[in-house]
Amino acid sequence: MTKDEVSFSEVSQPQLLHEHDTRLANRRFPVKIQTVGQTELNRRSDCQVSRMIDRLTEGRVSTLLKSRPIEFQGFGPSLLAKSARGELSEHVLPDDRLEARAMLHDHCPLTPGVYGWLDGFGQICYIGKSKSLRQRLLTYFAKTPSDKKAERIRQHSHRLVWEPITDELLALIREQELIFRWRPDFNTQGQPTRRQPAFICIGNGPAPNAFFARRMTSKAAFALGPIAGTARLRAAIESINQAFRLRDCPDKTKFEFNNQQQLFDDATTAKCIRFELGSCPAPCAGRCSSANYRSLVEQAIDFLEGADKSILQTLETKMHTASKACSFERATVLRDHLDNLKWLTRRLDALRKAQRTFNGILPVTAKHRRKIWLILKGGRLLGSASRPDQPTRARKAIDLLSKTAAMTPELPTNILEMNLQLIMISWFRKFPKLKQNLMSFDDAIEFCEGRLSKLPPTGKSEPKKIPR
Repeated sequence: MTKDEVSFSEVSQPQLLHEHDTRLANRRFPVKIQTVGQTELNRRSDCQVSRMIDRLTEGRVSTLLKSRPIEFQGFGPSLLAKSARGELSEHVLPDDRLEARAMLHDHCPLTPGVYGWLDGFGQICYIGKSKSLRQRLLTYFAKTPSDKKAERIRQHSHRLVWEPITDELLALIREQELIFRWRPDFNTQGQPTRRQPAFICIGNGPAPNAFFARRMTSKAAFALGPIAGTARLRAAIESINQAFRLRDCPDKTKFEFNNQQQLFDDATTAKCIRFELGSCPAPCAGRCSSANYRSLVEQAIDFLEGADKSILQTLETKMHTASKACSFERATVLRDHLDNLKWLTRRLDALRKAQRTFNGILPVTAKHRRKIWLILKGGRLLGSASRPDQPTRARKAIDLLSKTAAMTPELPTNILEMNLQLIMISWFRKFPKLKQNLMSFDDAIEFCEGRLSKLPPTGKSEPKKIPR
């Protein structure tokens, strides 16, 4: 094992999560200096104007102009083992388009990998991946680029770097961690502040409801995710609250449950119109008991867990009934709720299937016909390492695999973990035969025990690679 090789027992994804903090603090952002109009100058004294001009000429307008950004020194550490990554190549972009194409033909490989564009300050402005680096990068220097964004990236950049990766899936993983770390300006997907997947949660207050959350929060007693498509997810959460008659008012609302018989039926008025519409039991006005409201919450949880999907048939029946009664507006609302819940059902079914089946080791080809193992638990990518062929590493691998197999699957806690889980789910959906390559934790431990005794394992060996 080389010096830079990731040890099987030292694989830890959280090491990558805060690499961008110091680099982001030193990034150089464009500063706009606004000139003062002539009318404003006339209203100032000559002394004030002269002091302002002195500050401009001395360069004291902003401390941002004095800071020097950190020069690019490499992509940084990776979740992937060293045996899966090639050497980083860096080249200055020629001014002539044909010279740039010739440079790519001479130096850029046809293998999968990731690439980055560097601006004039030596900062990464775009990260991309491809299953063929040379063919992808040549499209940026076409005579008539088909993508206007690619042309803007090329015009903004001064240098080009790339890192070969042995497999397209590994290149996709590497791309996500680099976007998360460097946060390039031209990248839109994978950014910690842009287009994030999210969770659907059920609160833990006196009157819980379904709500949208970007991160796991202590306010949630139940959560499922991550789910991509935040706009559609918000609409689906609203449909859950409407279909199961859960409240959607702010959490600061005071709730008074009718757990005891009241002397007067209309003692308190509901605070919104949903009670009159029949889509909320009005816990704010004491119109329902806590037990009755809790039963509605349990029905919503059963639907989210896939245990009871009868609400879909109920909504469809109500929609047809309203349509026959010529209540077309009501039928349209029910149709929208039905479509949203069907969409959410498909997403949750795929998520549950991944959490149930994607557990174990996925062998992927590395350099020199070596293998690296991707460790999956509950559909999440926990780490990777070179296959433990040596007795010392096999002993450490057995301990790690045993602990991982006994772990309770947890929800991802940050955007990188969420995106990696969605990548693995979509990759297995794209290449379903790849599931045959998955090794269970027991089979992987048996494989390591065979290496430990320097004898071939007696049980199931590492499966052969299935063509995609």
